[in-house]
Amino acid sequence: MTERIKTIELIDVNLEFYDGMVISEVKDDVVFEIEHVEQILKVCNEVYEGADFVYISDRKNNYNVNPTIYFELKDVKSLLGIAIVSQRYEALKVADFEKQFSPVPFDIFSHMEEARAWAKTLL
Repeated sequence: MTERIKTIELIDVNLEFYDGMVISEVKDDVVFEIEHVEQILKVCNEVYEGADFVYISDRKNNYNVNPTIYFELKDVKSLLGIAIVSQRYEALKVADFEKQFSPVPFDIFSHMEEARAWAKTLL
């Protein structure tokens, strides 16, 4: 595992930055909207200075995602892919629905190490 570069805690999301990948953990009961995406992309752009990265969502907690947020990602050239990680069946089922909206490579995993390995293939 590569070394963590930085950790940033936002109001609704914790972000851990590694070389070329950011792992997010959205807090319980959040409704994840475009405002969250904009805030995360701004932070990622600052940390990675415009370089390419992969976004990994660690869905440990129970929250809702507005699937229209994915339409906002079509012009984000530095975002190479999105991985969803969860061991909860419901979260995996929702992620499978969200996948159809993503303009970037999008995959679903049960284990973080699988997601990190996939992310490395995109970098």
